[in-house]
Amino acid sequence: MRPSRGTAALLIGACAVGGLAGCTRDSVEPTPAPTVSSSPTATPSPTPTPTTPPEAIAPERPAAMDEISVAGAEAAATYFMQLYPYAYATGDLTEWRNLSDPECVFCNSVVLNVEEQVAAGHSSTGSRMDVHEVFAWEISVGRYGATVNATEGPSMELDASGELVSQRLTPETNELTYALAHDGTAWRVLEVGVEPAS
Repeated sequence: MRPSRGTAALLIGACAVGGLAGCTRDSVEPTPAPTVSSSPTATPSPTPTPTTPPEAIAPERPAAMDEISVAGAEAAATYFMQLYPYAYATGDLTEWRNLSDPECVFCNSVVLNVEEQVAAGHSSTGSRMDVHEVFAWEISVGRYGATVNATEGPSMELDASGELVSQRLTPETNELTYALAHDGTAWRVLEVGVEPAS
């Protein structure tokens, strides 16, 4: 091992104090170099960090949902649609339930499907939603209609061992028609109809 700069300075200082005779070859016994026995250790390969798919990241709640207005209805409809792939990818139905009216048939069917998927140990990937157009209108005080034109990306369902259960290879563009209400505290999705976009 190469001595450090500090070690070398101490050795020089010792020779200066003891005189040159004290640092001659005859008076210094050679110190054998230490034997270091070590077996070569393999450098572990870095473990790749798994990438979280986009659909497994909770969508951000739009600030416009705080409004009881057409803009608020549009934001609520879009946000609800973005929660769809997230619920399937994660099994997390918290926000989906918060926005769903208890009588909403479409909303309840998604809850049932996700719960069955989780119980079976299955998982889903894909179903990314790309919004092309959203339009809302006021029906009466606190009640709104909205349409969302969006394309749902390809998706796969896998079992607990990672084997393919089902898949949809082609994107689907649909028009979703919403009935929404705001009760003064929060938005509720009353019903959703889904039709292939013309």
